[in-house]
Amino acid sequence: MMAFIAQHLWQSTLFLVAAWVLARACRRNSAAIRYWIWFGASVKFLVPFALLKWLGDYVGRSLPEPPPVDPVVIEVGNAIFVPPVPHVIDTLAPPVQIIVAIWALGIAILLLQWFLQWRAVRTMLSSAPQLEMDLLVPAHVTRGDLGPGVFGVFRPVVILPDAVVRELSPAQMQAVLAHEMCHVRRHDNLTAAIHKCVEVVFWFHPLVWWIGANLLREREAACDETVIEEGYEQATYAESILNVCRLGVTAQFAGIAASTGGSLKDRLISIMSDQRASPIDHARFALLFVAATLTCYGPIAAGVVTGAIREASYSGPITFDAVTLQPASADWRSTDFDAEAGSLSLKNVSLRNLISLAYPSSRVNSDPELIDRIHYDIEARWHEAGGASERNVYRELLKRILSSNSNLQLHVSKR
Repeated sequence: MMAFIAQHLWQSTLFLVAAWVLARACRRNSAAIRYWIWFGASVKFLVPFALLKWLGDYVGRSLPEPPPVDPVVIEVGNAIFVPPVPHVIDTLAPPVQIIVAIWALGIAILLLQWFLQWRAVRTMLSSAPQLEMDLLVPAHVTRGDLGPGVFGVFRPVVILPDAVVRELSPAQMQAVLAHEMCHVRRHDNLTAAIHKCVEVVFWFHPLVWWIGANLLREREAACDETVIEEGYEQATYAESILNVCRLGVTAQFAGIAASTGGSLKDRLISIMSDQRASPIDHARFALLFVAATLTCYGPIAAGVVTGAIREASYSGPITFDAVTLQPASADWRSTDFDAEAGSLSLKNVSLRNLISLAYPSSRVNSDPELIDRIHYDIEARWHEAGGASERNVYRELLKRILSSNSNLQLHVSKR
């Protein structure tokens, strides 16, 4: 288990480095693109490559035959998606009980802190009057130093401090609300909550917190770009943010997407700048597309190929304790397969059907009337040492029947 966790952390760290390279390559493009790159690096901590590879392995074991892939390609794919864990990790690892205890304590502290912050805001909103405004979500006027923002994941509400409502001009208020509505349309609170889960589970990894800082910066930059693109005056928008900060209300809770989040100096410089984000070109789009495809489907494809090859080459010991073979007596067709219990019951199964079960991609060259006319009732019990699939059990059963019946012979040729 510890080796699996260490391998997952090693993979996620390498993936994070790749995400940083992609974000740097798109530094002149829209902040929304960089935001989703960083969010992908965050989600990677929740989805191990080994899980995707196991899913592909499950699919690959159901294929009739393995795809024609060079073994060198398989080895390279496994090296990419399942890189070896550095030996220093195993060498320096303290006892498992101590690791689990410290990890659980950190999670408990962060969850408690998160819950207390959420409850404090929820309590404040319960008594806050609602402001009648034409917005996508309800708006509440609150008292205190909590800055304007969006609270809630599935039923978000806009938080507007009473000082902001009183002091900001109508144009400045519209700019602030445009920023908050951008957070609502982008579902930023949902993605922020997902990354918060990553921070809670992997609190010991310093780069996880670095991802959070990059997500906050790019999230606010993306909303700033949207507000400017919607036609709001740059000076008015910058003044609204400065006035909100001057009133002493700022974002204090990670679960609130606020207009005062991120680096204030960098945001103001970007807002007042005449340079706008460049549209993504074909080369960068292709780079992001290939990276996303390899990340999502690469481990699954590697698992499909290795699972199919392992399935086709399975030679584990399947021992049949008893096989009862007799001509079918009933004129009905019903098949019952129970591999977990180590028993098999086939009623009125034809010889052609039995061969196709054992060799799914085969073509039978024989007298059609003969193999279609012969039907059996088969009862079998077996035990095996490894994870034999249904196809392997049928294959071994067919070999057992053919070897014990002198009237049947099977010749297999691969083309």
